[in-house]
Parts: sequence; C-alpha cells; structure tokens
Amino acid sequence: MGLGKLLTRSTEYVATNTVTNEVQTFTIVDNLAPDWPSSTYRGGMGIPGAWRAATLLSGLIGSVPWNAYRSAQGRPTDVIYPTPPLLAQPNPPDTALTSFSSMALDYYWHGNAIALVASRNREGWPTAAYLIPATSVGVRRVPAPGMSTLPVGAIEYSVGTMRNLGVNDVIHIKAPCEPGALRGMGVLEAHLNTLDLSAELSRQARSITRHGVPTGVLTSDNPDTTDEELRAAKTAWLAAQRDRTVAALRPGTDFKPLSWNPEELELIAARQFNLTEWELIFGLPVGWLGGNTNSRTYANVEADAVSLLKFSLGIPLVQFEQTLTLHLPRGTVAKANLDEMLRGDTLTRFQAYAIGLQNQPFLTVDEVRAQEGRPPMPARSAAPPAPAPNSQPDDSMSPQVVPAGSMMEGS
Repeated sequence: MGLGKLLTRSTEYVATNTVTNEVQTFTIVDNLAPDWPSSTYRGGMGIPGAWRAATLLSGLIGSVPWNAYRSAQGRPTDVIYPTPPLLAQPNPPDTALTSFSSMALDYYWHGNAIALVASRNREGWPTAAYLIPATSVGVRRVPAPGMSTLPVGAIEYSVGTMRNLGVNDVIHIKAPCEPGALRGMGVLEAHLNTLDLSAELSRQARSITRHGVPTGVLTSDNPDTTDEELRAAKTAWLAAQRDRTVAALRPGTDFKPLSWNPEELELIAARQFNLTEWELIFGLPVGWLGGNTNSRTYANVEADAVSLLKFSLGIPLVQFEQTLTLHLPRGTVAKANLDEMLRGDTLTRFQAYAIGLQNQPFLTVDEVRAQEGRPPMPARSAAPPAPAPNSQPDDSMSPQVVPAGSMMEGS
C-alpha cells in the first residue's frame, strides 16, 4: 500500500469495461464512494478553498531559499557557499520551487513527501533526488530474516519493482503521526468527510443554478394521471426553470419541495463556513480564505507574514529542515532562509535602519545599503588639511597685492 493511501477497507468494487473487457478494482472509503482515479488528491484540488490553501502553503515552502550552515566548536556558524546541490536544485532539471512545492503538496494531502536519492558525491552524500508520489511508495519494518536484504526491524521502502530501499536511500518527510508510525497522516485521511461535504455543497450549488429549485416531488390529485404524464410534467417543469420562464402545471398538479427553499438553504453561509473548515484543516489563520472575515483586523504585511510563519508554516518547515539535514554531512544543517518572507514594508524597514544607525557601530550606512540591494557609498575625496594654529600663511600661495602705479613703471 502506498504511503499516501488511506487504510485498506474491506469493501471493494470491480468495474468491467464492456467493450475492452478491462477490469479495474476500486476501494469503498468509509462507505462514501469508490476511490475513482479521475482527479488528483481525490478531487480536493477542484475545491476552490482547498486549492487556495494547498497552493499557498506549498508555494511558500517551495519559494523560500534553502541554505546550509556548518558550525565548529569555538567558531561562529558559517554559511556554506555554494549551496549544496540537494538544496539548490534537488531534482534537475526542475527548479527548487517546483521540487519543494510538489513535495509539500504530497506532504499536506497525503501526509508524506517522498524522494529517492538519485546521485551522490565522492563522499557518498546525496546531490540529487527523484521525486516519487506518495501513493507509489510502500513502507514496512522487516519482519523476519530472509525477507529482505536489510536487517530485521529496519525500515524498508519499495517503489514498483525496486525493493530493499533503506532510510539512507529515501528522503521521507512525514506529517504528524502516531508514535512509532511509519507514515504520516494527511488531509485526505483525517478529513475525507469534509472533502465529501465540500463536493456536496458544490453539487447543490450547481443543481440550484441548473434547475432553479430544490429537490421536490410533483403530485396530482387526479387518480387517472399516468406515470408518463407525471414524467412529462417534470420535464416541462425543469425546462421552464432552466430557461427562467413561467412554469405551468395542470389543474390538480402540485409541487412540494423535499429540501430547503433557496432562502432557507443559506448556501452562501454554508460555503463560507466550509472555507473556515479548510482554514482550520490546513492550519491557516482564520480569514485567510475568506471564511470568517469578521475576525480579521487590519495588519501590515510584516505582521501577516509573522502570523503565517508561526502558526501555519513553522512545523512543516522544521520537518523539512530536519529531514534534509539527515542527508547532509555531519555538522551541516539545512535551514530555510526566511528573511524575504519576514521583510517589512518600506516605512518599517527604514525606521529600523534609523534606530540601528543611531547606535553605531551596531549598523553602518553601507550595511543598510547592502540590505536594500544597493552598492556601497562612493568614497569621498579627502578635504585639504586645516592650517596649524598660529601658523603664518604661505606667501607663495597668497594673492599678491600690486600697487596701482607699479605696473606702469615696469612697463
């Protein structure tokens, strides 16, 4: 079973193509519906709120620069330059944004982000990785001798025909999990009912848009009315509602809704509450998706970024950092560079610079300009030295005062 798949259920459905005789088996999940492979993440990315939450968080994880730091006893921490290839471009030719954001999508939806080590340097440390969908990876502990080349009790991964993959061959970033669990829990496993509810709300909205009326029943007081006549009345009723025209019913025929009317349905409020649920599921601050907008107050960009980092991205980023660190040389630590995310607006930055410049040598002008991506100030030309006290002026450099008649006499 793949790491990203839900726990196996006992009910299965076998579908046979009557033309090609192709057979496919689907699992019934919590008696909701078969796991049709028609869309990614069981259709979750087709829900606007879930799409926004997933792409926002995964995009932020993928967009932050990743640096490696090395520290030695008694020495300050140094940034390793150039950045190790595993952090700069883990899955060539894809960019780091593509690689890390796609891993983050699997992390949130399936609870597991998986990559196989593809190449190593001379020392044996990974330099590149091949990303694998979580649903294609199996994991277990070796139960008995002879069942794997790995020792008994070791964690073994399998991808297709590839077996006996150990923890050094796989970069596995796990979402929250039970103690000792080999796989993390994702949105699909923990909140499948909410996903189904969102799909049902969308279906109801489409139904109202298409038909204009809720589900109901047409009845007739005439005992001689046949089923065909009722079906014809139903077809005419739905056609009139789709065309937004006046519907006409025969005498004795009545329509009784079986669900709420449009006013009682409160579909907008229900969908807004559903957005709040998606905010809670993905760990976003309430109001970021428009769920409960009344709870949000004005905040500047920097405060929003700090809130998002502390309460939404903090734990996933640390899990990415610690897992990547395990695949770097000893003493080297992987860290996400959050400077750009925490960068304040222009006024806030300049106010902070002013405080730093007032407390020199804490901050210099050239350091401030470097923070803003500007070159150092040009060197100023040296000023002429001031004359010494009580010194006599140099007559050769002083202007000469010539008497008025002297020039006439010399000429």
